[in-house]
Amino acid sequence: MTIIQKFEPAEQKKGFSKKYACLVAIGLFILMLAEIWASNNVVEYGEKLEKLSLLSKTLSTENQLLENEIASGGSLSNVASRSAELGFSSPESIQYIR
Repeated sequence: MTIIQKFEPAEQKKGFSKKYACLVAIGLFILMLAEIWASNNVVEYGEKLEKLSLLSKTLSTENQLLENEIASGGSLSNVASRSAELGFSSPESIQYIR
């Protein structure tokens, strides 16, 4: 006995299936979360960089002030006046020990 079947092509669905739409929606949601996370990290690092930049400017200003103080304290006129105040003076006559 032979069975004869008539093969008809299956109807093709038009558009995307729900499975593909769900996958696209989940993918877009994951990308949105990744973008939010990345922008949050960029803002956080920007704030840290701004604080470090402000600290660097403050330290360089303080360093310049200290360098100016050292330069004025080590000037020859200042050293000469301080030494005169402390009792050091230039010798009037040099005596040698023989």
